[in-house]
Amino acid sequence: MPRKGVFRFDTLTPSLKALLPKVDAGVDLAFDAMEATATSYARANAPWHDNTGNARNGLFATHRAEPMVLHQLITYHTMPYGVWLEVRFSGKYAIIGPTMFHIAPLLAANVAAAVNRSIREG
Repeated sequence: MPRKGVFRFDTLTPSLKALLPKVDAGVDLAFDAMEATATSYARANAPWHDNTGNARNGLFATHRAEPMVLHQLITYHTMPYGVWLEVRFSGKYAIIGPTMFHIAPLLAANVAAAVNRSIREG
């Protein structure tokens, strides 16, 4: 029970409610920026020899988001045989995993910078 003469005023909750959408927007921009980086890395570093170029040109990365809930960077093949490039010969021609391994620290740094920027500007 509060003592007489003591006033309680919550400044933290309204500030956090205002800050969270800004943080989410910053994270969203960080993920969007990494789409092109992941796509170009995958295409440039795919370890197979091209006959048609379809598999290499069919590599993409997409940012999937549910605001205030989830952010995902999905790297994928658009060619039906892309899965075989990933798993055949014990992953000798795999590029999805190596791309994510390369991109993850860059993405983490960008997300951290976006969150810090949102807090400073907040």
